[in-house]
Amino acid sequence: MKVTLAASTGVKIEVWREEEEDLFHAQRAVDAAEPQTCVAVDLFEVIAEVAELDLDDPMESAEAVSLARQALRRLHAA
Repeated sequence: MKVTLAASTGVKIEVWREEEEDLFHAQRAVDAAEPQTCVAVDLFEVIAEVAELDLDDPMESAEAVSLARQALRRLHAA
């Protein structure tokens, strides 16, 4: 299952999970490029990079964490 998230930057991000490996993948929703892969604790960093959020900015960093939590919650509920 994939979930689509929308960042304040206007970027839509698709996130999905490989259950057998417990790895998460993220990429721009309209991008055909290779997705970025990470474990759950690093998902906020990957989302920030894909969405072009600045982790040095407290508001954008909080948004990246919030989006990652939302993705994890929705993927684990499925």
